[in-house]
Order: sequence, then structure tokens, then C-alpha cells
Amino acid sequence: MKLLMPMILMLSTILFGCNAVQNVESKAKATEKKTDKSTEVKKRAKSLSEIYVPNPQVSDDRNLLNVGQTIKDSKGTENLKGIASLNKNFTIGPIEMKIKNVKHIHNLPAYSLMDYFHYYTENYTEFDYIKVEVELVNHSDQLVHFGPIAHLQTSNGETRNFEDDFYIEYLGGEIEPNGSKQGALGFIVEKSTPDLNWVEIQTSDVLDKNHKEIGQSQTIKINF
Repeated sequence: MKLLMPMILMLSTILFGCNAVQNVESKAKATEKKTDKSTEVKKRAKSLSEIYVPNPQVSDDRNLLNVGQTIKDSKGTENLKGIASLNKNFTIGPIEMKIKNVKHIHNLPAYSLMDYFHYYTENYTEFDYIKVEVELVNHSDQLVHFGPIAHLQTSNGETRNFEDDFYIEYLGGEIEPNGSKQGALGFIVEKSTPDLNWVEIQTSDVLDKNHKEIGQSQTIKINF
């Protein structure tokens, strides 16, 4: 009996030690997973609805979601002619590009904004435009150069390039290592009859800091 008691105490100590080690390892793994998730959240750009910044030239169209719907404010009147809610990710080299909503909008700008749009079109009192909402994430540890839309083509045979973007939210250009950008691009279209069935966008290549290609451009077709 005297020999049995020490053995029981020794066995209990060993079992307690094993459980303690397992608990420490479990907590360490949980902390590691939590840290990885936190890092990923910081890396990814927030959605438009979370950090929406009004564009000085056009109305807030976040609630313009149904074809035929019209909104009016101090910047003018907008009517939704087409919408494609993609929320789809595309991989171009180290860049992950998410295309959210693509909208075909008819715009009657306020009188005070007509001079601004005169630079982009002769029909500055009333025109159609394509709005593309994107989110960009650079998954590499180096600075890269990338443009979400180098060219945009419509089903009516009209082409626009990055210089025609009137939103000017500077989504093209440098993206920091493990950095992100989000926002929208807008392109006025002159040929809106017949109604647009689709638009096709071509991204730029992805270039490193020495302007060497590290990701080939993609062409993406979006149906309305």
C-alpha cells in the first residue's frame, strides 16, 4: 500500500503535465489563427459601403439597384439602364481584383457641373456612362504598378481607355506591398443606342518597381 500511493501521485502529476502542455499548444494555435485572420483583414480593402466617399461630380448611386430606377439630388438626375452585380474575383499576377457592381447610367448633370463634363463629351448636358466598382489587393511583398481598366469596349463597338475615366479616384498606378485600393471608374459612352448588352474591360499588365512584367493583362466580359 505504501508503494502504491507514490505511484498514483506520480501518475497524476504526469497526466496533469500532459494536459497542461496540450492546453498551452491549443491556445498558441488559436492565437496564431487569430493573428493570421487579423492580418488578412488589414490587408483587404474595405467595401464601398463601409468607406464610401462621395464623388464631387456625380450623385451617390448606391441605392440605384433596379433597372428603370431614378434618383435626383444637387448633382443632377440619374437613371439606371443596366446593372451587373458580379462580386467576382480575378487574379492578375500578384493582384487580386474584385469587380463588384457594373452599372450603365443615364445622367443629366446639374448646370454647375456641365463645364466639368464638357471636357469628356460634347453631349455634356445629358449622356450615358459606365461605372465599374473595383477592389484591388496586392498579395506580394513588393510595390507593383497596375491599372484595373486599360481599355473598355461596349457591345455597340465603342472603345474607351484609362484616360477617359472621369471619376479620377487614382486606382491605376502604384500599389504598396501587401496594400489595397478600392473605388470606382466612370466612362462616358456616346453610342448608347441600341441598349448595351455587355461591356468588356482589359486590365493592364502587372509590373514590378523596375517596370518588368510579373502578371499578364486579362480581358473580362460583363453582361448586363
